[in-house]
Amino acid sequence: MKRLGFLIMLIISTTAMAQQQGIGLRLGDPTGVTYKKYLGRTRAVEFGIGSAPAQWHNNYYINSFEQYPRFDNYRYQNHTVQSTVYLQGRYLFQYNIPVENMEGSLAGYWGAGALLKAAQIQYRFQNREAPFASGRGSVNDLDLGPEGIIGLEYTFQDTPLTVFGETSVFLEIADRPATIRAFGGLGVRYNFFKR
Repeated sequence: MKRLGFLIMLIISTTAMAQQQGIGLRLGDPTGVTYKKYLGRTRAVEFGIGSAPAQWHNNYYINSFEQYPRFDNYRYQNHTVQSTVYLQGRYLFQYNIPVENMEGSLAGYWGAGALLKAAQIQYRFQNREAPFASGRGSVNDLDLGPEGIIGLEYTFQDTPLTVFGETSVFLEIADRPATIRAFGGLGVRYNFFKR
């Protein structure tokens, strides 16, 4: 994971000179690195890689236990999220929001994309019938589906920084089809251009 993150940062930094793009950090769900490439003034593509704290989405993983046939004869006791990686790709439509006497610029954006989440979950369970023995089992959870995004970003006038806040809705098509989940985050990007 660290090597992949370093490689992505290296590639982006070597192609960033004088181009319409920014790279930064996103805090929320997921927390990670965000890269945005502006395609003119009205469109952009964004890519992200990140993770989420192990305690988040507890109800999702509890409900997922019941979905795995290998656990049919067992009762859920608890779980531990051992690792989580999110990959996001988005196509965005940008529009300026004119605000009188504001230094810098405010923009709204919306769009669609895809989200892939891979997690390793360690479940602890108990037999439903006597002798009620406990056991453990690992599951590789792979979630994939489309994502709809809406957000706001503010670009400072004299500093090459953009701050943003966004929310998204994810429709899972694999491995729990039709599960809808909401994500959100705040972040900051260093821009390699002047808007």
